[in-house]
Amino acid sequence: MLPILRILLIEQDPVTLQELSTNLSKTIVNFERDDIHIDIIERLELKQALDIVEEDGDIQAVVLSWDLQNKVGERTYSRFIEQLKGIRLELPVYVIGDDTKGLEIVNESEEIESFFFKDEVISDPEAILGYMINDFDDRSETPFWTAYRRYVGEANDSWHTPGHSGGSSFRNSPYIKDFYQFYGRNVFVGDLSVSVDSLGSLSDSTNTIGRAQESAAATFEVKHTYFVTNGSSTSNKIILQTLLRKGDKVIIDRNCHKSVHYGILQSASLPVYLSSILNPKYGIFAPPSLADIKQAIQQNTDAKLLVLTGCTYDGLLSDLKQVVEFAHQHGIKVFIDEAWFAYSLFHPSLRYYSAIHAGADYVTHSAHKVVSAFSQASYIHVNDPDFDADFFREIYSIYASTSPKYQLIASLDVCQKQLEMEGYKLLNALLNHVEEFKQQMASLKQIKALGKQDFMEIFPHFSGDNMGHDPLKILIDISALPYSLKDIHKYLLDEIGLEIEKYTHSTILVLLTLGGTRSKIIRLYNALKKLDSGKVKLSKSTRRSRLPENLPAIDLACIPSDAFYGERESVPIGKSNNRICAGLVTPYPPGIPLLVPGQHITEEHIEYLKELAGQGLTIQGSFDGEIYVLKGKVNK
Repeated sequence: MLPILRILLIEQDPVTLQELSTNLSKTIVNFERDDIHIDIIERLELKQALDIVEEDGDIQAVVLSWDLQNKVGERTYSRFIEQLKGIRLELPVYVIGDDTKGLEIVNESEEIESFFFKDEVISDPEAILGYMINDFDDRSETPFWTAYRRYVGEANDSWHTPGHSGGSSFRNSPYIKDFYQFYGRNVFVGDLSVSVDSLGSLSDSTNTIGRAQESAAATFEVKHTYFVTNGSSTSNKIILQTLLRKGDKVIIDRNCHKSVHYGILQSASLPVYLSSILNPKYGIFAPPSLADIKQAIQQNTDAKLLVLTGCTYDGLLSDLKQVVEFAHQHGIKVFIDEAWFAYSLFHPSLRYYSAIHAGADYVTHSAHKVVSAFSQASYIHVNDPDFDADFFREIYSIYASTSPKYQLIASLDVCQKQLEMEGYKLLNALLNHVEEFKQQMASLKQIKALGKQDFMEIFPHFSGDNMGHDPLKILIDISALPYSLKDIHKYLLDEIGLEIEKYTHSTILVLLTLGGTRSKIIRLYNALKKLDSGKVKLSKSTRRSRLPENLPAIDLACIPSDAFYGERESVPIGKSNNRICAGLVTPYPPGIPLLVPGQHITEEHIEYLKELAGQGLTIQGSFDGEIYVLKGKVNK
């Protein structure tokens, strides 16, 4: 199967359309491109053209005949281009028209890739076709992956690190050659040293690595993109330490990933925590309300930064446009951890909630979570007009390995290519599959796939704050099933090989990623249908503990870093009342910190922890029933 360059040709005169199409088609063979398939489809009407762009994700170029004499009204064609870009932002539009009106045409739309004189295209179609092929090649370029693959293919004699020397130490060992055989040759010959200057430096963004990052920035519509090979946890900490200094105020969602909280510690900044909103029925958290965010900004106009999660674990989305605009009005930068929503730009039904689309200054993407890069691969995107690139690189160097994994870098390069070239197509298919799945689920009696209407009922601020939900995060209500969570989990794993991403006392969460298929969804539905019908042989048990309803507020007694790095001691949780917490205490699920360093511990916190411990939940930061506190009691 070859990559497809499908060209959509739009001309409102049938005779001219046929002439253009025929001449372009005859020219294809002249380019001798046996590595791609080129074809042309035709449309007479603009509405028909929009419909086919929406349906056919293989279209990679649009040729629009712009006839100033045949317009229905002003801006007909420019509005069409706007609508087309609203469907596929990345799709290039080439305009053909009257040469004498060319300047007038290009002044009417900023989204035109290039302009060609129609008569010249008819007489010499190679010019525009060559232009489109070159653009297609540029868009699908993978600078690092191409150079890396070529280098590895040369099979150079290794006189540098790593010590296995292209896998020789494995191949020639009777003890560990099975390791080599399991992974295969390319894994080992592709495990290179940073001594390969031609491939470039990750920390300095040189050579092919630098060009790959520039290509990714173009794909994601940002000023700068940086590759990170040790996860978005590290990406988050790099951004925070770049932007914050000791004592700087930072407004953060308490529900942020723990890496954000650790970044606060490392920067020695002063956090202002936004309140968590928990629905006890389902045990899921919503993003903070717009009212709370605005209030926190108004009360802390001296804050340097606002940090939010762009898409929650359960797929809940904030109206980031409103948030970013309000923060910027008060001179506050915005950083969005969008680890779970890296595909958001590439489909119109998701794009509004994209952090990049909203104008955030800094965005991180876990390229491995829902798109196609290897584990630990992450993007940092920068749109900050005041970005200090030199200082950023210094902070980056603190966290980055001097021996990065080249395979991870290559996976980030090809990941952006996939999103650029077929992101819309893949997402469109997945969204259609989910819709079909939910329609089928509506017939079940005890199991329900939660949707927008449910979230409106669950969270009072959902409608008023214009929140959304990522449909590829499939949250399923299993509260009516008469089985234990353990047995449900075991059944799904045994029946369809489904490893549940997350579960609460009443829900299971499954993720549909770019690797999702319709057959996987059918297998999931089939298993759920059997559970719903009661035909599976599981023991009956409805005992399920639920999270306590009221998450105690954070009341800081000091800057978190002062507590974290201060003189500490370990005490039993039951004896921690009126002490200052010195570590991060986070129950799983849901992974929301209950205690942060610097927090004044009360009986309310203790009772909450005891209740969670009684449910058998994992509590990170608690060691054998003890937690770390600062030495000495609080004078309160």
